[in-house]
Order: sequence, then C-alpha cells, then structure tokens
Amino acid sequence: MKYVKISWDKLEKDCMLLANKLKEQSIDRIICISRGGLPWARVLSDLMKLPVVHLAVESYADLKQTKKPVITESPKDIPKKENWLVVDDISDTGDTLALVVGHLKNYRTKTIHTLTPYIKPKTKFIPDYYAESIDAWVIFPYELRETYEAFVNIYKDRKKAVEALLEVGFKESEIKLLEELTA
Repeated sequence: MKYVKISWDKLEKDCMLLANKLKEQSIDRIICISRGGLPWARVLSDLMKLPVVHLAVESYADLKQTKKPVITESPKDIPKKENWLVVDDISDTGDTLALVVGHLKNYRTKTIHTLTPYIKPKTKFIPDYYAESIDAWVIFPYELRETYEAFVNIYKDRKKAVEALLEVGFKESEIKLLEELTA
C-alpha cells in the first residue's frame, strides 16, 4: 500500500486554496463531519468567518474501511433555509458524503455544498470542492497515534513498523513520543 503523509503546513495551504475557491459562494454555515473534518472545518471557519456545527460518522478502523458509515451524532437545531458547506477530510469511497448529504436533505435547507480537501480516484461521490486527487492512503497530521498503532498491528514487529513509519515521513522524535504514549 502507498502512503502520503500530510503536514500541518499543507493542511493550512489547502484550506486557504479551498477558501479562496469558495469566496464567491453564499455559505451560511459549515457542517463538519467529525472526526476527520474537524481540523479542516475549524480552519475554514476562521478563514471564511462562518459558524460550525458537527455531526459524527463512524466507519474506519486500522487503516481500512470496516463497515458502512453510520451517523452516530447529528445536530438538532440547525437553522433551516441556509446554505451549508459539508466538510470532511477525504472522499475515499464517497459513502460518508452520500450518507450525510442524504441525511441533511431532511432539514430542508436552501443548498448543500460539499468539500473534502482530497479525493481518491475511485470515489463514487466527488465533492463540489477539493484540492487534489491522491491515489494512496492519506495520513493526516492529527492521526499520529492512530497510524502508529495501526502500523505496529499491521507489521506485527515494532522495528519493521518504525522503518515503515520513517519511510512515509514520520520523524524519529514523533515515533519516540508515540512509543512513550503507547507504552
């Protein structure tokens, strides 16, 4: 499997690129898909001066999709008749975005725009806005422990896992801290 590690700097630059693409759109509120969409929604909220509400969807474990996405939390009091921007971190299969957009249509809002900074080439749901298509497993800067534990589990050998983590761009100092956290 190929991996791409996204840095905080890239996250910031991609948010600025996407906010610039959206500056002509009428957006009233960001609907954040938690957990992956949280950092992106927060930065976009700042750049675009928009409020954020979130809903939670679960579908992943150990670097692989294990089940169909399920909404586990949904906002109850979102104002109707607004223009919303749904934000997640990636459209891998597109199942999460399709589920969320279908769910939000029940709220009878004006428009629903979708944004993920990254899409996979085979996604079934292409968001209205994205920065790039990536044909690899994306490691986000807010998934360090999750990725470390998944690599240890996949490689079944700490030394091989560390070598693989270094290969994908982890720093030795990050790995040392992760080892301390997980000890």
